[in-house]
Amino acid sequence: MAAGPASPPAVARALAGPALRLRPGEQVVVVSWNHTLPWASAVVAEARRLGARPLLLLEDEAAFWRGIDLARSTAGWATLGRTARAAFRAADAILYFPGPADRPRLRGLSSDLLAPLLGRDELWLAPRQRWGPRRLRCLLGYASDPEAEFWGVPGAMWRSQLLRGITEADYDSIEAAGRHAETLLGAGREVRITGDDGTDVRLTLRRRPPWLDDGRVDRRDRRGGRAVATSPPGSIVVAVDERSATGTAVANRPSYLASGRVAGAQWELDGGRLRNYWYAEGAEAFEGEFGAAPRGRETVALLGLGLNGALAPGVPRAEDEEEGAVTLAIGGNRAYGGASRCRYLSWITIGGATVAVDGIALCDRGKLV
Repeated sequence: MAAGPASPPAVARALAGPALRLRPGEQVVVVSWNHTLPWASAVVAEARRLGARPLLLLEDEAAFWRGIDLARSTAGWATLGRTARAAFRAADAILYFPGPADRPRLRGLSSDLLAPLLGRDELWLAPRQRWGPRRLRCLLGYASDPEAEFWGVPGAMWRSQLLRGITEADYDSIEAAGRHAETLLGAGREVRITGDDGTDVRLTLRRRPPWLDDGRVDRRDRRGGRAVATSPPGSIVVAVDERSATGTAVANRPSYLASGRVAGAQWELDGGRLRNYWYAEGAEAFEGEFGAAPRGRETVALLGLGLNGALAPGVPRAEDEEEGAVTLAIGGNRAYGGASRCRYLSWITIGGATVAVDGIALCDRGKLV
């Protein structure tokens, strides 16, 4: 029987093929947890079919939690050991499925146990940051049943949406659309975002290089310091002038924050800052993080645009990747070449909007042009 479009073999073909573009003889490391093992195992088989040399590294969920229960501190083992680093140094490509599955339990750990584990996902992807292996983070690792329950979404539907965004994505079209957006956002001066729901926002650009994630890592990406891609692809993000945002932004897509799901947001912006806000759902989830955030939390720092026509609206962890979805973020943008050092980030997403750069249409009512 032929494999369906959402089957592990179909996912493996997309990840090993148009995403990682594995070649015969290449070394690829696949990092998985128990809940992502069906997809990881399929990638191993597909890599071998292509003539590549895969190595599967499994982080066992039960052993992970047992280690936390037994250890007085996580600091001694949260970082990568020499054996894993050696494998990564020898790799041409790394595919990483994030974990653990029980992320709500992870976030609930005491600060002394949690702190060494924060950013652990990036450790798997960081070796030889500029010229090392091609790295791909697969968002299926986040789509566990415990996380779905935390956000109040059906886990099976969430995974199905991500699978469609992986297997039905047109990688070449995403790359072409992303390069076009990159040109406009990199050279333009003013962005205007409008929508039928009342959105009307103006932003100023400062010719900062946009960050394009088209689901692939090539030489051009690595020269710009962008060594990790995401699956499903794709989005483009640019750090805007931190003093420029003015207008009203009305979100018609939910946002999935670490503190909880929020929806129906309206942001009032002036002078580059969030001056007032309303949320139809989840206001307490936003306010808790926002109230505890450091100076600079209200700075409108980032503009994002989704490029993936295979993604449904409002997919958790990929809400910013839906074709034509516009994301505005407040807080820090230093990692994207901006000036705000604030260690906080929150965002809202607007679907079906129109985006123009210096009067040139980039997106027309949610469709890329």
